[in-house]
Amino acid sequence: MSEENSSRGWIIGLAVVVLVALGAYFYLTSAPEPEAPPPTVSEPEPEPEPGLELEPEPEPEVADTSEPEPAPEPERELPPLNESDEEVRKDLLSLAPDGALGRWLVSDEVIRKWVAAVNAASSGQMMAKNRPYKSPRGSLAVEEQGATGMTLSEDNYRRYDTPVRLLANMDNDAAMALYKFWYPRLAEAFGELGMPDKTFHSQVLKAIDVALDAPEADQPIQLVRPSVYFKFADPKMERLPGVHKLMIRMGPDNAARVQEKLRALKSELEQFQPPQ
Repeated sequence: MSEENSSRGWIIGLAVVVLVALGAYFYLTSAPEPEAPPPTVSEPEPEPEPGLELEPEPEPEVADTSEPEPAPEPERELPPLNESDEEVRKDLLSLAPDGALGRWLVSDEVIRKWVAAVNAASSGQMMAKNRPYKSPRGSLAVEEQGATGMTLSEDNYRRYDTPVRLLANMDNDAAMALYKFWYPRLAEAFGELGMPDKTFHSQVLKAIDVALDAPEADQPIQLVRPSVYFKFADPKMERLPGVHKLMIRMGPDNAARVQEKLRALKSELEQFQPPQ
């Protein structure tokens, strides 16, 4: 709509409002006052005959339509660590719709593997074996750049789109509720690592800080292949911790979404005081 038409519409609307107001005012000031109705004389109610007492009419019974309060659910008990795989995996699957996390999660030693992975990530390292998650399918996507060598293809970033989207859409309150419920077993599994001067909770916060500190890489990312595996052509980039390399491999957009989610979770985690 043009500015001229918009102004016209506003003027017409104002005119309609004014006309309605003037019409109502004219009707209220010019209409004849209605004649007062003749007074009505109320007849007295007949008094009951002597000796007869009128019994009051019984009040109608009102059916109780209120629903009984549901019985409180029994408090959920933590299973032993060695018997926790089925329940903890089920809880993790509940964090995404339609069991979408199923293809990404392992089903054995779930708590112990997550504890070990978090502990490694707290120092920037990635576990090569016994991971609690499955890596994206397919191999590293690379583009040939002629004389300039090879670069990391943007197709590689898309391999991480689904898990990153699932993480970004995860309900923080639900995740924190599960973390608090399972924390005694997480702490128990962490105790098996033999680090009495640290807690699992502190390692979680350190692991988040490592991921948040991941640098942004200039695009395109140059690669070399001195042997079987690809490496970053930039020696400084190649010396980065494994967590930082992972953030680079998933692409700047995915990395930004992951870091945004981690900041929100960190804010919640910092308010949690784990039991001693």
